[in-house]
Amino acid sequence: MYFLPTSLIFVLYFVLTLCYIIKNRKIKIENHLFANELLIALLFLGAGILYPFMYGFHSPLLSQESLNFIWLLTSLFFLIEMGVWALTLIYNTIISKKNPEIMAERDYSKFCENFNKNWVDDLKSEVGRKVLHLFTCFVIFFFWTLGNILNDTGILTLWGLDTYSFSYWLIITVGYGFVFMFQVADLARLNKFYMLPKWAKHWYLDMKQSELHTFIASTPLVLSFSPFLFAPFPIFGAVALITTGSDAVACIIGKKFGKFKLRTNSKKTIEGLIAGGLTTFIIVFVISILYHPWMPISIEKIIIMSFVATLLFMLIDAFAKNISDNILNPLLIGFGMWIIFLL
Repeated sequence: MYFLPTSLIFVLYFVLTLCYIIKNRKIKIENHLFANELLIALLFLGAGILYPFMYGFHSPLLSQESLNFIWLLTSLFFLIEMGVWALTLIYNTIISKKNPEIMAERDYSKFCENFNKNWVDDLKSEVGRKVLHLFTCFVIFFFWTLGNILNDTGILTLWGLDTYSFSYWLIITVGYGFVFMFQVADLARLNKFYMLPKWAKHWYLDMKQSELHTFIASTPLVLSFSPFLFAPFPIFGAVALITTGSDAVACIIGKKFGKFKLRTNSKKTIEGLIAGGLTTFIIVFVISILYHPWMPISIEKIIIMSFVATLLFMLIDAFAKNISDNILNPLLIGFGMWIIFLL
């Protein structure tokens, strides 16, 4: 039962996020945010349900003792993180309510006003935002590579672990650690802005204007990867790269070279759509070849998988409106690739 604290944290976030959405449902529906935020809440619930099975699914020989140990470490890490956040929010609440000047300074409407005045929607700013998303992929592939190296040297065997269990333990702990951190900050930002410490407010200087009154994109992006921890690693890795890399290429090419709009009143361009589609094909093909031992399928199936992922990416990029592509891209493309693999 060492997994229980982590699963309960996910359920807690589901409840808190759902309560926030229901409380503000009228304005959320008016601004076409309700469905997207409801999906984020459900992603927290889904991750909590799936969590107990994440470490051992690909490692049937993993002993219960080793499994309990890594569950315990992860739970301790998250409990400490949540404890630190609770103390931080309580402390800032106390000092804000005791000092009217601090409370007035920490007014979210003023923050939004200053944010909009300084907002710059140029290529440089967009590249900076996309680099932060690509860091997610760096973490995934770095820990996977580290797991392979330690497994080859026999070190993991001494701990009763293997590549999958060790790498996914690190990926999950770090990835969900960031999710918990940003979601608690987001809930404070959207409800009681004065509870946030000054250093946390600097995180939001690079978000998009469309995120001012909803959750930042990084949270659903990471949560949407959860189901694919049960797929072969090449699918999991490709999903992460497509969601961050293909989207980044499409956005950058569109801003730099785009001339033909996909549709009226849309910032997306045909040039960006094509660039993102080509990047998606290359990512799936290259990742499937490089990590072939972890997903030994024929070259024909790899090509079909690449085409399916490309088609889905382009359809989502062209037609998705009220649901974030940070949710749709990983879920639809990931399951599309997974289905082809299983056929």
